[in-house]
Amino acid sequence: MVREAIGMCCVPSLQMNDIKRKNTCIKYFVREQLGCACPDNVFENITVTEQSDIFSSANTVYEIGGRLFVAVIVPADWNEISIQLGKLFVDGKQFRDQHGYNRFRLVIVTDDDEADKDLQRIFNDLPGIDDKMHLHVIKPGRLP
Repeated sequence: MVREAIGMCCVPSLQMNDIKRKNTCIKYFVREQLGCACPDNVFENITVTEQSDIFSSANTVYEIGGRLFVAVIVPADWNEISIQLGKLFVDGKQFRDQHGYNRFRLVIVTDDDEADKDLQRIFNDLPGIDDKMHLHVIKPGRLP
């Protein structure tokens, strides 16, 4: 069996193709859907964690190249998230800073057209937000 190295681990070449495909999808999502301008080399090392202890509110966490931390939340009701938004950003900023990431992007996934403007308004009024923290409200079909 042919094996290829990814970072520090070895995986079978069939799994390697799946990982490359997944990383390509994540790279597209982060660049095209979220507007990240990270250079290509940042996307060489992507860790995806589902239902993570890292950021317990998130459904999925992407740790990208040691520079970008993305938490994706798919809430049953985005209004519940609006109440928690301040805490989510405090937690995200703390994790970003403790682990040496440059940016934190929180992605809220919902079909509700009102969510984007309402959540952005709340985000803009939060204390302690810096230019390395971003909120994205997207439709489910835009996920990788």
